[in-house]
Amino acid sequence: MQGDTMATVLVAGDLHIPAVHPGYLQFLKDTYKKFSCDTVVFIGDIIDHHAISFHDKNPELPSAVDEASMTLKMIARFYKAFPDAYVTIGNHDERVFRVSKSSGIPPMYLKDYNSVYGTHGWVWKFDIELDGVLYTHGTGWSGMTPAYNAAKSLGKSVVCGHTHANASINTQSNGSSVVFGMNVGCGVDRNHPTMSYGKNNLRKPVLSCGVVTNGIPHLELMKENVDVRRNERPKTRRKA
Repeated sequence: MQGDTMATVLVAGDLHIPAVHPGYLQFLKDTYKKFSCDTVVFIGDIIDHHAISFHDKNPELPSAVDEASMTLKMIARFYKAFPDAYVTIGNHDERVFRVSKSSGIPPMYLKDYNSVYGTHGWVWKFDIELDGVLYTHGTGWSGMTPAYNAAKSLGKSVVCGHTHANASINTQSNGSSVVFGMNVGCGVDRNHPTMSYGKNNLRKPVLSCGVVTNGIPHLELMKENVDVRRNERPKTRRKA
């Protein structure tokens, strides 16, 4: 933004394509319009890369080639909706580079993100600062309030993703300044086979996104969060 005008930033949570929730893209578009956003930040882990990993592979999931084919088609939809955006690179996004490095392959032999995914209007960086707010994926961060913990340590407001079950805003003031930490939740479909590793977790992914307008954070929740809770509520028998 130019001059003293502050950006109105839409912050998309982790997508983990192809395991993104089918309604998440429309949810992002609706939120962008609702808040009249002018800037978009994808908070990282846009791609899951299940088949390219150091972890055990699920033989029932698509191969690396098939996963890549699905990813290209799905990421194109997000790019069409938001052709100009920032991406804070997540640990899943950089799996190809990490696996290549472990095999001794130098980066000069690899394509950059925009060349692979056709997202030439997107700026891929590990950290982005806009209007004094730090946007970062949060790789390696954990706990209930990782963004807030980072904000207190850095002395500046922080927005992050990474921890799918966290969607929260925490604020601290010293009387002369205020900093906040916002965890934006995610956009993953927890019923997708790729997300099966978390099926026994008590805390489930929170479908949500964030907005920072005039330096003030907001969280938007998808209605599917309510629907999931309603559907999972134990049934009680009526007394005769």
